[in-house]
Amino acid sequence: MKKLVISLLSLAALVSFGQEKEIKEAFNAYEGGNKALAQTLIQQVEPTVNAKITGIEPNVYSKYLYVKGNSLLEQGKTSEAAKIFSTLSGYEKGPVYSLKNKTTKEKAFVLSKSEADKLQSEGFSGLKEVTSGTDYIQKILPVLDKKRQEVSNRASTEYNEKEYAKAADDFLESYYLAKAIGGDDVFKYYAAVSYHAADNKEKALGLYKELINEGYTGKKTVYTALQNGQRVGLTEAQFNLFKAASNSGFTDFQKEETPSVEADIYNFAIALLSSEKKYDEALALAEKGLSRLPDDSGLSNQVGELYYQTGQTEKYIAKLKEAVQKNPNDYVSFYNLGVLYGKDSKTHDQAKEYYSKALSIKPDYASVYLNLAVLNLSDDEEIVKKMQALGTTKADQQKYDALLEKRRGMFRNALPYLEKAYGYDKKDKAIIQTLKEVYKVLQMRDKLEEIRKAEAAL
Repeated sequence: MKKLVISLLSLAALVSFGQEKEIKEAFNAYEGGNKALAQTLIQQVEPTVNAKITGIEPNVYSKYLYVKGNSLLEQGKTSEAAKIFSTLSGYEKGPVYSLKNKTTKEKAFVLSKSEADKLQSEGFSGLKEVTSGTDYIQKILPVLDKKRQEVSNRASTEYNEKEYAKAADDFLESYYLAKAIGGDDVFKYYAAVSYHAADNKEKALGLYKELINEGYTGKKTVYTALQNGQRVGLTEAQFNLFKAASNSGFTDFQKEETPSVEADIYNFAIALLSSEKKYDEALALAEKGLSRLPDDSGLSNQVGELYYQTGQTEKYIAKLKEAVQKNPNDYVSFYNLGVLYGKDSKTHDQAKEYYSKALSIKPDYASVYLNLAVLNLSDDEEIVKKMQALGTTKADQQKYDALLEKRRGMFRNALPYLEKAYGYDKKDKAIIQTLKEVYKVLQMRDKLEEIRKAEAAL
């Protein structure tokens, strides 16, 4: 009798065929209403599918994802289901990158170009862009959208009630649900901020990094109009259609550009890395951010601080001086030089010179005025310590009064800079807080009450 010999390649093909058969049976069972059978079949094939996910044809894998996602949804595992459906959406929208290994004849299908590039380095070739050719996500869209609204509303309530950990989990679930139905990454950003507020540094940093790598900025155009006295959101197509129609029932059409949060994402991520003393990683991220957002003072400050933390202050100063030589109107670099020289009391005069140069180019540079005020207040901590160390004798009281007057003199000198800064930026928290402190020390109660009211109205 001849031995039955099956090659490894043939075995792989048989396994793949078995997978496809069981997945199709599960899909047909689910569509036929036999959800229990569909779930059983999916559970049976799941270990093999997970082990060989890239080798399954997209149209078959989409069937698997559709049944698996619905099974999870019916079990109440919404977050897991949302991730599955977001992957399904990716396979159906495409592109799916198709490759083949010439030696083993193995096929591979992946969603990201980076994964495709990695496979090419491992012997795969014939890169093509394909789609699954299916549209199963449409079957579940109404359910997902309703769930997304429910979860995101709950997350917003939780965040407002300072239940940040719960809000973070729900915002992340909202992100996966939104991704499945074609939404943007705004919920991932909300999740990152919420994890940050909950002091879950690991999850917050992971999401910030994802957003940075994805190029998320938060900028988008929001379309709204009034309907029966209520302002409602519209898609761009609806906005243009209803605006052109005389009897649409909509009025007061408004189009608004939301501000970018890209700088915030970089600054938050850098702050988290710095808090863990991962200064080299933080510096690399700060330099990347500054290359994208060269005018952002927050990132400039972060880079300066990180060069300082990593012992590279002179290197940074040299770069900044080189920058202003090439471009004498580079007020940001003049500002950064002021920040660096302002760290040492011995070089405060040089810091003031650089700040003056920045203001000569950009007279409304609020951060410069704030930092000039801070320079004037640099001795405050030392004076307060001396005041607190004094006793109750008459001699000590005289010393106290002299120090108090000296302190008030410093604050009077700082006040014009702070009021100038506030005049240019009435929303900056650092400016507002410092100005309130100056008003307290100088006992300017009317001014203090005025700025408190303005702050409360923000």
